Amino acid sequence: MVAKNRKVNKAWEALMQRSPENTKRCYEDLCTAPMTRKPRRVFPLKGKKYKGVWEYEVTSGDRIFYIPDESHRKVLVYYAGEHIQPAPTP
Repeated sequence: MVAKNRKVNKAWEALMQRSPENTKRCYEDLCTAPMTRKPRRVFPLKGKKYKGVWEYEVTSGDRIFYIPDESHRKVLVYYAGEHIQPAPTP
């Protein structure tokens, strides 16, 4: 699991402070099975601009948006933080 930049890394750290159990579960899920759907919690986004993008609901108000790369066994997290509409693009 890799943060896109320092801003995302800081946001992830803040999320860990606010909700340690949920972020631990999120980290484990993203490291072991990032493309496993969980109803209303983990799913791919729809639309051309979100091709390959997945959303993880960490808490009711916090989200992680990421792009899994199976060939390199890596997950690029490009957004971590409060749920915003519309979803951020990579």
